[in-house]
Amino acid sequence: MISKIKYQDFLWLNIKKPTKKDLEYLETNFNFHPVVIKELKKPSVRAHVDHFEDYLYFVYHIPIYDPAIRSSVPKEIDFIVTQNCLITATYESIDIFEEFFKKCKEDLRLQELYLRDGPGGVIVEIIKIAIQFAFRELTHIAEKLGMVEREIFSEGADEETKVKEISFIKRDILNFQLITRPHQKLLHSLFLEGSKFFGRKYKVYFSTLEAEEMKVIDTLQNYRDMVDSLETTNSNLINIKINKIMKIITVLAFITFPLTFLSSLFGMNVEYAPFLGRPGDFWIISLSMLVLAFLMFVYFKRKKWI
Repeated sequence: MISKIKYQDFLWLNIKKPTKKDLEYLETNFNFHPVVIKELKKPSVRAHVDHFEDYLYFVYHIPIYDPAIRSSVPKEIDFIVTQNCLITATYESIDIFEEFFKKCKEDLRLQELYLRDGPGGVIVEIIKIAIQFAFRELTHIAEKLGMVEREIFSEGADEETKVKEISFIKRDILNFQLITRPHQKLLHSLFLEGSKFFGRKYKVYFSTLEAEEMKVIDTLQNYRDMVDSLETTNSNLINIKINKIMKIITVLAFITFPLTFLSSLFGMNVEYAPFLGRPGDFWIISLSMLVLAFLMFVYFKRKKWI
């Protein structure tokens, strides 16, 4: 479905979920390369930019958190830019983009603000909104890191749950990085081509957007370092607990081994053995075993093994 905003000589066409009819319209009314038309048939795997003689085509992905899979997924916007026309295409609902398009369509003041100088102002504002949204999306990662940090140092937290939460966070950060990392090169390319398609003044805007995108990438790297540190700390604490348990099991094994040996020794079927057959022989042997166990316990305690 194609929606239009016309302001003076500038035209903004927005295509939501491009159909065959929509693509035929572009082929008929614009002189775009067949490769570009083919690209619009389905979402692209990666963000990229292609320069043609009289127009520009690029793909931008917005990271949006999906609670169902507990990770960020890319939502794509395709841009085709000419001197007096902007064509955008989306393949699924993107609230922040659709809200901006609706406001521009209904508010003449926004048209005056963003559309009067051609496609440059619109593109800068869309990417600016997307970067601000990315910063907001990063808050859920920060909140989860804080929650995991508290759980790691909590005595009652389940170890399996902590490991799973750390794994989910690591996957989310990795996916976020895969989505946003190509943006830096894309924005730099737009900065270089700014004077040709958008006017010289927009080079400054794209340079600013490139710097803001770099902040997103740096924040993600900080979060990645943090979750790696939390994972290492959690692993160390788990190893300490395992070592304590193994120490206790080892001490118990050493305590019970001589007792088992002693009970087996007196359980041998022989004619004569000390204490056996005398009054109170059971209690003598039992008392001897208890004393031996107590002496070993005291020895291990002094050695600080338990």
